[in-house]
Amino acid sequence: MTKAKPGLKGRLRQGFRRAIRAGRVPVLARLAGFDRDQWMALAAYRGLVQQAFGARPLAPQVSSLLWDDGAFHDAAERKAFFSPARRELENSSHHYGHDILIKRHAGLPLIGAPLPWLLEHGLKVSQSATFERPRDWSRGYLCMGPLRAAWLRERFGLEAEPIGPWISYAQPLLAAPELASLREQLGPTLLVVLAHSWDQVERRMDQRACLAAVADQAVRGGYRSVIWLRHWKDPQLQDLPPGWIVACNGHRSNPWFLDAMRTLLELSDGLVSNAFGTHLGYGVALGKRLHWLPVAAEQDLSGLGEAKAEEEAAEWSERQRLSDELSSRLALADPAAAVRDLLDPYWGFECLRSSAELRDLLTSPAREPRAIRRP
Repeated sequence: MTKAKPGLKGRLRQGFRRAIRAGRVPVLARLAGFDRDQWMALAAYRGLVQQAFGARPLAPQVSSLLWDDGAFHDAAERKAFFSPARRELENSSHHYGHDILIKRHAGLPLIGAPLPWLLEHGLKVSQSATFERPRDWSRGYLCMGPLRAAWLRERFGLEAEPIGPWISYAQPLLAAPELASLREQLGPTLLVVLAHSWDQVERRMDQRACLAAVADQAVRGGYRSVIWLRHWKDPQLQDLPPGWIVACNGHRSNPWFLDAMRTLLELSDGLVSNAFGTHLGYGVALGKRLHWLPVAAEQDLSGLGEAKAEEEAAEWSERQRLSDELSSRLALADPAAAVRDLLDPYWGFECLRSSAELRDLLTSPAREPRAIRRP
């Protein structure tokens, strides 16, 4: 079910709210922190994740429901890429709560003046791949690694700042004593994160082969517990071995999504995957052992237009090349340094910013404007 467009009154209200947040109405600017709807949304999602991760025995499955207009709605009924958040001018900057993470780390109000940056919310490993185009208000991009930042500067002639793995700015949902207690109960734990579908792109794999391969890796790696992280769009898992834990971080509109991901990683000692995705660098950033799952995923791009399909096919091809290289390096006797060296250009492990540095970056005035280059 697609939400109807707001009428004139609604559009005026939205415009007025944006003007207040952007500081264009100085007398009312202090009211920006009292955006009731968005504060309620943050609290509602926080309730979902705390309930999921507070359950005992551990069953961290966050609902994929979306909080919009004061109520929860089925995410599957909304259009692709939909996010109900209204914190930032670019809708995709809300995905996985990236805006919340960096504003919290910088000590800025979680809901206030919109950031003048486009936040790249995932991983792209091919130079031609895109997220969002520059907007007239955007100063530039914040991304993870230095290679992506260099590509963006070259392509658009705008600032592009690498700030390191997003997971490094996330915070566990559980207090340290509770995390320690759970780790003791679980023992050595393996986190499973496989290739998943997204919006118009479908990815499939042999689930039985994945189960067998994960079980084998758990035995060979000395793991006592297994946490299987499923994407909200994945089919329900069948025939999991007794004692395996199923997790889900909810829809990407969950602003505490990466806090949930950090919690799962903090509970785990190793991470196994068959996908060259964001989670790999997150695992390395937090010191987890990586394992490669030798079960191939197939990708269906028939839901995309011709140009976008070509772009995604090139991205997929490059990910497959990197996957092969990663698998080879993981087979080394001491793979940690070689794996980190392979992933660093994309995740920027040394690009992390302190609270003060990030605050300066987010609040400093833009440099001399330059013409945006269109590809």
